[in-house]
Amino acid sequence: MRYLSLFVLLLFAAVACSTTEQAVNNTIEEARENLQSQNEEIVSNLNLEDYRTQLSDAYAYRENKIPDAFNQIRVEQEEEKDLYEGYRIQIYSGQSVVEADTMAGNFRAWADTTIVGYQPDTYTFFRTPFYRVHVGDFHERDRAIQFSNIVKRYFKDAWVVYDRVNPARVPADTTVIETQ
Repeated sequence: MRYLSLFVLLLFAAVACSTTEQAVNNTIEEARENLQSQNEEIVSNLNLEDYRTQLSDAYAYRENKIPDAFNQIRVEQEEEKDLYEGYRIQIYSGQSVVEADTMAGNFRAWADTTIVGYQPDTYTFFRTPFYRVHVGDFHERDRAIQFSNIVKRYFKDAWVVYDRVNPARVPADTTVIETQ
């Protein structure tokens, strides 16, 4: 009895599902046919020449104007400057350490008695194969050139070189370097 009632129940469910599936499929097919016939009517009545444009006409009516608010905003990025980069004046380059020390001593004596407004340091070091004597510390090349013109009066072979400087010894921009 149980098996019989279960069988009847399954048979009823199978018949109910099959009829619903057929009804859905028929409705979908009818909708597709209606839509296709409507599209054919629309396309046949549509004149595409009215909607075509020349490539040069595209966006001809638009102006690419930047709003004034954006033109007023100016963001200036200051470059971070390495305080240890700068210039010095080289007054000696040679293979004798004695001559390098003598030249550094002569410069210190001359600078103490001649230069007013700035007391430059002297740096003696060895870079293969020469001993070199550099004087002064400057961030700007123009200031180093001005100072080298003063130094060249006594040290004829002086010239400006790019070097690492001591930021604490760089003269202020307002410092006036003169001779007595």
